[in-house]
Amino acid sequence: MKPITAIVIDDEKSGRENLSGLLREHCPQVQLLDEANSVKTAIQLIEKYSPQLIFLDIEMPEANGFQLLEHFHDFSFEVIFVTAYDNYAIKAIRFSAADYILKPINLNELKAAVEEVAERIRRKTENEQIRQLFYNTQHPQNPRIGLPTGDRIEFVEVKHIIRCQGESNYTHIYFDNKKPLLVAKTLIEFEELLQDHQFIRVHKTHLVNLNHVTAYIRNDGGQLVLTNGDQVAMSRRRKEFVNEQIRKIIK
Repeated sequence: MKPITAIVIDDEKSGRENLSGLLREHCPQVQLLDEANSVKTAIQLIEKYSPQLIFLDIEMPEANGFQLLEHFHDFSFEVIFVTAYDNYAIKAIRFSAADYILKPINLNELKAAVEEVAERIRRKTENEQIRQLFYNTQHPQNPRIGLPTGDRIEFVEVKHIIRCQGESNYTHIYFDNKKPLLVAKTLIEFEELLQDHQFIRVHKTHLVNLNHVTAYIRNDGGQLVLTNGDQVAMSRRRKEFVNEQIRKIIK
């Protein structure tokens, strides 16, 4: 399994250093991305990195860990609570079957909590892939495609992809409803996957969804204007083929 990306959140420097040191030495499956000393900084880092796991101190001066979680409506990350107090917060955590460790940190408890989260992430990924497989068998005209980005797979409907732009062994994917993604697959792979869904190769580095073409500019080799305003140049040798495909859609 790939490393679990994580952020440590604790207002005390000694607490962050102690936990980070234990994770680096004893939990190699965890890849630490950064540390935060406040809820405000933590929110910024979570939005920046999209970690799979956060180690969250409950008691912090300006705002507590629960207030941080209230900021997020969609939890795409796992949480291991870290606290020095066995109080009402721990009772709430126990009732919800969430993971937590008490300070001072017991190494065995830390390793057990990390293993539990790792297994949950693995099951979640596998279950999501199977769920998407069933969806695609029922919706062959508009399937969802799995896009591996870092340590996660994002599933998006093919109709929302405007274009794909190749860059060596990677491909930039542009959408009509979200920010672009950089995916560790070649443009050739996407061409094979999407050719039956009105995607055509208009240039050696460009694959375009014809459903998102709004205009054809007849200058030089020709350019296609897309629904997001992008203009994609066509190679001269593909110009006639692209014209034929566009005429089919117009008909």
